[in-house]
Amino acid sequence: MDNRGRMMLRVLINRYNPKAGNTLLKFLPEDEAKEIMNQNIYSSDLLPILHSRQSISTIHYSWIQPLLDNFPKSLHHTVISVLTNQQIAGLTRSPPVPVSEVVKAFLCDKLYQYLNISDHLPVEYLPATELTPLSKWTKVKLVNLADFLGIYDLASEVRSIVNTNYLKNIYSCLSTKQFTFLKQCLNKKDQLASPKLGIDPTVKDCKKLKKVIHKRGLIRLGRALRGQHPDLLWHITHILDSTRGSIVANEYQPQETPKITKILRLQILTIIGFLENG
Repeated sequence: MDNRGRMMLRVLINRYNPKAGNTLLKFLPEDEAKEIMNQNIYSSDLLPILHSRQSISTIHYSWIQPLLDNFPKSLHHTVISVLTNQQIAGLTRSPPVPVSEVVKAFLCDKLYQYLNISDHLPVEYLPATELTPLSKWTKVKLVNLADFLGIYDLASEVRSIVNTNYLKNIYSCLSTKQFTFLKQCLNKKDQLASPKLGIDPTVKDCKKLKKVIHKRGLIRLGRALRGQHPDLLWHITHILDSTRGSIVANEYQPQETPKITKILRLQILTIIGFLENG
Protein backbone atom coordinates (compact mmCIF):
# COMPACT_ATOMS: atom_id res chain seq x y z
CA MET A 1 0.00 0.00 0.00
CA ASP A 2 1.43 3.41 -0.95
CA ASN A 3 1.33 6.44 1.31
CA ARG A 4 -1.76 7.87 -0.39
CA GLY A 5 -3.60 4.60 0.33
CA ARG A 6 -2.51 4.70 3.97
CA MET A 7 -3.79 8.26 4.31
CA MET A 8 -7.11 7.34 2.74
CA LEU A 9 -7.59 4.33 5.02
CA ARG A 10 -6.74 6.40 8.10
CA VAL A 11 -9.29 9.05 7.09
CA LEU A 12 -11.90 6.37 6.48
CA ILE A 13 -11.29 5.01 9.97
CA ASN A 14 -11.63 8.53 11.38
CA ARG A 15 -14.81 9.04 9.42
CA TYR A 16 -16.72 5.83 10.04
CA ASN A 17 -15.39 4.08 13.13
CA PRO A 18 -12.44 5.73 14.91
CA LYS A 19 -12.83 3.58 18.02
CA ALA A 20 -12.57 0.38 16.05
CA GLY A 21 -9.44 1.33 14.15
CA ASN A 22 -7.17 -1.26 15.70
CA THR A 23 -9.80 -3.98 15.21
CA LEU A 24 -10.12 -3.21 11.51
CA LEU A 25 -6.38 -3.12 11.01
CA LYS A 26 -5.76 -6.55 12.55
CA PHE A 27 -6.37 -8.06 9.12
CA LEU A 28 -3.31 -6.25 7.75
CA PRO A 29 0.35 -7.11 8.30
CA GLU A 30 1.58 -5.62 11.57
CA ASP A 31 4.04 -3.22 9.91
CA GLU A 32 1.38 -1.96 7.50
CA ALA A 33 -1.16 -1.45 10.28
CA LYS A 34 1.41 0.49 12.28
CA GLU A 35 2.18 2.74 9.30
CA ILE A 36 -1.52 3.54 8.91
CA MET A 37 -2.06 4.38 12.58
CA ASN A 38 1.10 6.50 12.54
CA GLN A 39 -0.52 8.76 9.94
CA ASN A 40 -0.86 11.98 11.93
CA ILE A 41 -4.33 12.73 10.55
CA TYR A 42 -7.37 13.68 12.60
CA SER A 43 -9.63 14.80 9.77
CA SER A 44 -12.51 12.69 8.45
CA ASP A 45 -12.74 14.61 5.16
CA LEU A 46 -11.77 12.59 2.08
CA LEU A 47 -11.78 15.52 -0.36
CA PRO A 48 -8.16 16.58 0.26
CA ILE A 49 -7.01 13.13 -0.87
CA LEU A 50 -9.43 12.79 -3.77
CA HIS A 51 -8.43 16.19 -5.13
CA SER A 52 -4.81 16.20 -3.98
CA ARG A 53 -3.50 16.40 -7.56
CA GLN A 54 -4.80 19.95 -7.64
CA SER A 55 -1.98 20.81 -5.23
CA ILE A 56 0.33 20.97 -8.26
CA SER A 57 -1.18 24.38 -8.97
CA THR A 58 0.34 25.83 -5.77
CA ILE A 59 3.89 24.72 -6.56
CA HIS A 60 6.31 27.29 -7.91
CA TYR A 61 7.35 26.63 -11.49
CA SER A 62 11.05 26.48 -10.54
CA TRP A 63 10.41 23.11 -8.84
CA ILE A 64 8.67 21.82 -11.97
CA GLN A 65 11.24 23.01 -14.50
CA PRO A 66 13.85 20.26 -13.84
CA LEU A 67 11.10 17.62 -14.01
CA LEU A 68 10.58 18.36 -17.70
CA ASP A 69 13.68 16.28 -18.40
CA ASN A 70 11.60 13.22 -17.48
CA PHE A 71 9.61 13.78 -20.68
CA PRO A 72 10.77 13.71 -24.31
CA LYS A 73 11.87 17.19 -25.39
CA SER A 74 9.15 17.20 -28.02
CA LEU A 75 6.55 17.02 -25.23
CA HIS A 76 7.94 19.79 -23.03
CA HIS A 77 5.65 22.49 -24.35
CA THR A 78 2.65 20.19 -24.07
CA VAL A 79 3.50 19.37 -20.46
CA ILE A 80 3.90 23.06 -19.64
CA SER A 81 0.49 23.76 -21.16
CA VAL A 82 -1.32 21.72 -18.49
CA LEU A 83 -0.09 24.05 -15.74
CA THR A 84 -1.60 27.27 -14.41
CA ASN A 85 -1.15 30.49 -16.36
CA GLN A 86 1.28 31.75 -13.73
CA GLN A 87 3.39 28.60 -13.93
CA ILE A 88 3.34 28.69 -17.75
CA ALA A 89 4.48 32.32 -17.76
CA GLY A 90 7.46 31.37 -15.60
CA LEU A 91 8.51 28.49 -17.84
CA THR A 92 7.99 29.81 -21.36
CA ARG A 93 7.07 32.88 -23.38
CA SER A 94 5.23 30.79 -25.94
CA PRO A 95 1.44 30.55 -25.70
CA PRO A 96 0.04 27.26 -24.35
CA VAL A 97 -1.06 24.61 -26.80
CA PRO A 98 -4.54 23.01 -26.66
CA VAL A 99 -4.51 19.85 -24.53
CA SER A 100 -7.36 17.37 -24.26
CA GLU A 101 -8.69 16.51 -20.82
CA VAL A 102 -7.41 12.95 -21.13
CA VAL A 103 -3.87 14.07 -21.98
CA LYS A 104 -4.01 16.76 -19.31
CA ALA A 105 -5.03 14.24 -16.66
CA PHE A 106 -2.23 11.88 -17.73
CA LEU A 107 0.48 14.56 -17.68
CA CYS A 108 -0.73 16.02 -14.38
CA ASP A 109 -0.62 12.54 -12.88
CA LYS A 110 2.98 12.13 -14.07
CA LEU A 111 4.00 15.47 -12.56
CA TYR A 112 2.24 14.49 -9.36
CA GLN A 113 4.37 11.35 -9.21
CA TYR A 114 7.64 13.12 -10.04
CA LEU A 115 6.98 15.72 -7.34
CA ASN A 116 6.36 12.92 -4.80
CA ILE A 117 3.26 14.75 -3.60
CA SER A 118 1.69 11.52 -2.36
CA ASP A 119 4.51 11.26 0.20
CA HIS A 120 3.26 14.41 1.93
CA LEU A 121 0.12 15.14 3.90
CA PRO A 122 -2.34 17.46 2.18
CA VAL A 123 -2.40 20.90 3.78
CA GLU A 124 -5.84 20.14 5.25
CA TYR A 125 -4.42 17.19 7.24
CA LEU A 126 -1.50 19.01 8.81
CA PRO A 127 -1.57 19.30 12.62
CA ALA A 128 -2.96 22.71 13.52
CA THR A 129 -0.32 25.08 14.90
CA GLU A 130 0.14 28.83 14.81
CA LEU A 131 2.26 28.45 11.66
CA THR A 132 0.09 26.09 9.59
CA PRO A 133 -1.78 29.04 7.99
CA LEU A 134 1.48 29.83 6.16
CA SER A 135 0.86 26.76 4.00
CA LYS A 136 -2.09 28.62 2.45
CA TRP A 137 -0.15 31.80 1.73
CA THR A 138 0.98 32.94 -1.71
CA LYS A 139 4.61 33.33 -2.69
CA VAL A 140 4.24 37.12 -2.57
CA LYS A 141 3.05 37.01 1.05
CA LEU A 142 5.82 34.61 2.12
CA VAL A 143 8.47 36.75 0.44
CA ASN A 144 7.09 39.80 2.22
CA LEU A 145 7.14 37.92 5.52
CA ALA A 146 10.83 37.12 5.00
CA ASP A 147 11.57 40.78 4.25
CA PHE A 148 10.05 41.81 7.56
CA LEU A 149 11.68 38.97 9.51
CA GLY A 150 15.04 40.26 8.27
CA ILE A 151 14.27 43.64 9.85
CA TYR A 152 14.99 42.01 13.22
CA ASP A 153 18.57 41.42 12.05
CA LEU A 154 18.76 44.96 10.72
CA ALA A 155 17.58 46.33 14.08
CA SER A 156 20.48 44.59 15.81
CA GLU A 157 22.88 46.25 13.37
CA VAL A 158 21.31 49.69 13.63
CA ARG A 159 21.60 49.72 17.42
CA SER A 160 25.39 50.00 17.10
CA ILE A 161 25.34 52.81 14.50
CA VAL A 162 25.38 56.40 15.78
CA ASN A 163 26.37 58.33 12.65
CA THR A 164 23.18 59.91 11.28
CA ASN A 165 24.44 59.83 7.69
CA TYR A 166 25.08 56.11 7.94
CA LEU A 167 21.59 55.62 9.33
CA LYS A 168 20.11 57.62 6.45
CA ASN A 169 21.88 55.30 3.99
CA ILE A 170 19.98 52.43 5.58
CA TYR A 171 16.63 54.06 6.26
CA SER A 172 16.30 55.40 2.72
CA CYS A 173 16.35 51.82 1.40
CA LEU A 174 13.30 50.79 3.42
CA SER A 175 9.64 51.17 2.56
CA THR A 176 7.54 53.32 4.89
CA LYS A 177 6.03 50.22 6.47
CA GLN A 178 9.44 48.57 6.92
CA PHE A 179 10.82 51.71 8.55
CA THR A 180 7.86 51.81 10.92
CA PHE A 181 8.43 48.17 11.84
CA LEU A 182 12.15 48.80 12.33
CA LYS A 183 11.38 51.56 14.82
CA GLN A 184 9.02 49.16 16.59
CA CYS A 185 11.82 46.58 16.84
CA LEU A 186 14.29 49.18 18.13
CA ASN A 187 11.91 50.10 20.94
CA LYS A 188 11.96 46.55 22.25
CA LYS A 189 14.70 44.52 23.87
CA ASP A 190 16.73 42.42 21.44
CA GLN A 191 15.92 38.81 22.39
CA LEU A 192 18.30 37.11 19.97
CA ALA A 193 21.91 37.89 19.20
CA SER A 194 22.24 38.37 15.45
CA PRO A 195 25.51 38.05 13.52
CA LYS A 196 26.62 41.09 11.54
CA LEU A 197 24.88 41.62 8.21
CA GLY A 198 28.15 42.31 6.41
CA ILE A 199 27.02 45.65 4.98
CA ASP A 200 28.94 48.91 4.77
CA PRO A 201 26.70 51.67 6.19
CA THR A 202 29.02 54.34 4.84
CA VAL A 203 27.75 53.47 1.36
CA LYS A 204 24.15 53.52 0.21
CA ASP A 205 23.64 50.17 -1.52
CA CYS A 206 19.93 49.40 -1.36
CA LYS A 207 20.15 46.36 -3.64
CA LYS A 208 22.68 44.62 -1.41
CA LEU A 209 20.93 45.66 1.80
CA LYS A 210 17.56 44.32 0.66
CA LYS A 211 19.13 41.07 -0.53
CA VAL A 212 20.93 40.51 2.78
CA ILE A 213 17.86 41.37 4.87
CA HIS A 214 15.69 39.05 2.78
CA LYS A 215 18.07 36.10 3.12
CA ARG A 216 18.26 36.63 6.88
CA GLY A 217 14.47 36.57 6.94
CA LEU A 218 14.38 33.27 5.07
CA ILE A 219 16.85 31.83 7.57
CA ARG A 220 14.66 32.99 10.46
CA LEU A 221 11.62 31.44 8.78
CA GLY A 222 13.38 28.08 8.43
CA ARG A 223 14.46 28.14 12.07
CA ALA A 224 10.97 29.16 13.20
CA LEU A 225 9.65 26.04 11.47
CA ARG A 226 11.89 23.74 13.50
CA GLY A 227 9.82 21.15 15.31
CA GLN A 228 6.85 21.67 13.00
CA HIS A 229 5.52 18.80 10.88
CA PRO A 230 7.99 18.20 8.02
CA ASP A 231 5.16 18.32 5.49
CA LEU A 232 4.36 21.88 6.56
CA LEU A 233 7.93 22.73 5.61
CA TRP A 234 7.47 20.95 2.27
CA HIS A 235 4.34 22.90 1.37
CA ILE A 236 5.82 26.27 2.34
CA THR A 237 9.10 25.71 0.51
CA HIS A 238 7.30 24.63 -2.65
CA ILE A 239 5.13 27.75 -2.66
CA LEU A 240 8.40 29.65 -2.72
CA ASP A 241 10.79 29.35 -5.64
CA SER A 242 13.39 26.59 -5.33
CA THR A 243 16.23 28.99 -4.38
CA ARG A 244 14.35 30.59 -1.50
CA GLY A 245 12.73 27.29 -0.54
CA SER A 246 16.11 25.60 -0.26
CA ILE A 247 17.39 28.32 2.08
CA VAL A 248 14.38 27.80 4.34
CA ALA A 249 14.66 24.00 4.19
CA ASN A 250 18.38 24.06 5.07
CA GLU A 251 17.55 25.73 8.39
CA TYR A 252 14.85 23.23 9.36
CA GLN A 253 15.33 20.58 12.03
CA PRO A 254 12.82 18.00 13.32
CA GLN A 255 13.24 19.29 16.87
CA GLU A 256 12.80 22.82 18.19
CA THR A 257 15.84 24.80 19.24
CA PRO A 258 15.16 25.57 22.93
CA LYS A 259 14.04 29.17 23.51
CA ILE A 260 15.14 30.37 20.05
CA THR A 261 12.40 28.64 18.04
CA LYS A 262 9.62 30.05 20.21
CA ILE A 263 11.02 33.57 19.91
CA LEU A 264 11.17 33.27 16.12
CA ARG A 265 7.60 32.01 15.93
CA LEU A 266 6.48 34.92 18.08
CA GLN A 267 8.28 37.25 15.67
CA ILE A 268 6.30 35.77 12.78
CA LEU A 269 3.03 36.24 14.64
CA THR A 270 4.07 39.81 15.49
CA ILE A 271 4.71 40.55 11.82
CA ILE A 272 1.41 39.01 10.78
CA GLY A 273 -0.40 41.22 13.28
CA PHE A 274 1.57 44.27 12.16
CA LEU A 275 0.81 43.67 8.46
CA GLU A 276 -2.86 42.99 9.09
CA ASN A 277 -3.47 45.90 11.44
CA GLY A 278 -0.80 48.40 10.43
